[in-house]
Amino acid sequence: MNKTKLNCSLNDTTELRNLIIENPGLPLLIFCGEDSWHDEYPYEQADVRRVGIEELTLYNDYWLDKDDYEEKLADNLSDEEEYKNLSDKKYNRMIKEKVAGTEFVKAIVIYVG
Repeated sequence: MNKTKLNCSLNDTTELRNLIIENPGLPLLIFCGEDSWHDEYPYEQADVRRVGIEELTLYNDYWLDKDDYEEKLADNLSDEEEYKNLSDKKYNRMIKEKVAGTEFVKAIVIYVG
């Protein structure tokens, strides 16, 4: 019989288990990177890259943390007619106000692949 130890996606589940036990009310989000599927089989094993608690918002079909959301929002709105005449200071303040008014979801996040 082959005694080779098989490589699992997550060999030690302690961190994930503790996050779930300590935060049972949080949702679970799983993000799969491009290395998680090679189009050969309908399901393939992939490695877990990172596990943690994050606060994210959904923007244009992408989940983003506050810093990435603020940057993306600032880039996307910079060409809008209603904001073109704002000074940099007023524009940045407006972006920060929009970020502050945005709903973020606190979740246990698993990055795969």
